[in-house]
Amino acid sequence: MAEELVGDKPGVRLGNRPASGGPSTAPPPLNPRRRQALALLLVGPFLSLFDQFCVNLAAPSINQSFRLSPFEFQAVVGGYGLVYGLGLITGGRLGDLFGRRRMYQAGIAVFAVTSLACALAWSPSSLIAARLAQGAAAAVLQPQVLALIRTQFPPAEQQKALSWFALSMSLGMVLGQILGGALPTWDLLGLGWRPVFLVAVPLCLAVFLLLPATLDADRPALAGRGIDITGAVLSAVSMACVLLPLAAVREWSFLPGGLVVCLVGFLLTAVFVRNQRAKVRQGRSAVLPTGLFAVPVFVHGVLLNFLLYMASVPFAVVLALYLQDEAGLSSAEAGLVFTPAAVAIAVGSRIAVPLRARFGGSVLVASAALIALGLAAAPAASALDSDGASLALLLVGMAVYGWGNGMIVPLLTGTVMSRVPPQDAGAGAGVLATTQQLAAALGIAVVGIVLYPSEPASGLRYTPALIAEVGIAALAVVLAARLAAVVRRGATA
Repeated sequence: MAEELVGDKPGVRLGNRPASGGPSTAPPPLNPRRRQALALLLVGPFLSLFDQFCVNLAAPSINQSFRLSPFEFQAVVGGYGLVYGLGLITGGRLGDLFGRRRMYQAGIAVFAVTSLACALAWSPSSLIAARLAQGAAAAVLQPQVLALIRTQFPPAEQQKALSWFALSMSLGMVLGQILGGALPTWDLLGLGWRPVFLVAVPLCLAVFLLLPATLDADRPALAGRGIDITGAVLSAVSMACVLLPLAAVREWSFLPGGLVVCLVGFLLTAVFVRNQRAKVRQGRSAVLPTGLFAVPVFVHGVLLNFLLYMASVPFAVVLALYLQDEAGLSSAEAGLVFTPAAVAIAVGSRIAVPLRARFGGSVLVASAALIALGLAAAPAASALDSDGASLALLLVGMAVYGWGNGMIVPLLTGTVMSRVPPQDAGAGAGVLATTQQLAAALGIAVVGIVLYPSEPASGLRYTPALIAEVGIAALAVVLAARLAAVVRRGATA
């Protein structure tokens, strides 16, 4: 059982050929400075999530500066995540084609410039443009990290590296909520919300300068192959057609136009998949290595990843709104409520691998159950009459959620990425990250239907919305059990 969820497979082949249809590559020699390189690589996933979530609580302060229209407000808050989600698969494939360190450095450089542009924005349009460019930079840099862990670390070290990866992503999400509320309140040097974006600039600069000394340039896994422009365009357009209408799903204007656009998006997705399958069969360059979806563990892992993000991301958004609207907390105080989750994530990510070594695949299921249990504390807390008891229960729930989240991310990521051949590591990481963004968008759309009442004069329905997220988390527990069974069968086959 100890080997069930370890990323120790050197590259899964489908039939008698690599999953991508391309040539297999020998693993590179071990880098003696790989641990120092890992510390620099983890800045990328931290910032990609930090800058997505910090705006949730900084948005009211930004709105006070610019008096944003409803469209501008949505673009500032959601534009980053939209472009980020659209570009992840292509961004990951660029690393496979041109070198993962090169693309990570390029992404981190552009992220620094666009973060500075966000902080210096003088108008809503300049801020929106900078946010969209920032999302594109994150889509390039983030997939390279998982791909480099997959190819630069020996199997025995991959799970430990993934636990640090999980910690960086989870802390990015949680600290984004905390500092997104605190920094505008502190009003450092009279800059208001602008330090929220300035945080990234020195970190990116340090990574850009120090990374070449710790990580040699890698040989592109698919060197010599051209960019699949058709696939990249189809991927982005189909996803945009699905995601954009979801932002307006609770509005009457969604019908019938939004529904038609969504259906067009699904149709284009089918065209994209068919196009990619044909290119893989012909041995041509493809954005998406479709052979991965013939691997049951990969498919179950991606679906579980989808459900977990569909539950967690909208939950954080709704809870932040509830704490400020119903509980009367300031944005800084609301952000601090997430602190137990940050501490517990750090603990969970460090104990996940030892627990798995002792108890096997059941740890994955237990981690998903802890997430669902932790989320369930929020609607339970909202039903209590005592403010003190309600806050105490909520803080305990955040700790339980963080514990489960910290454990499941490295285990699940390792399980999925261990089934991805090294030459397709960038694209596989892009698929995994793309499902997270799709899940977040769909989850926010679903919870929005529950949260917003049919009568405009009525208050927001926070408790039913939180319960809906708990229900999605409960489905994730069932799928986690299914994934553990599939992994177990594969290990004994």
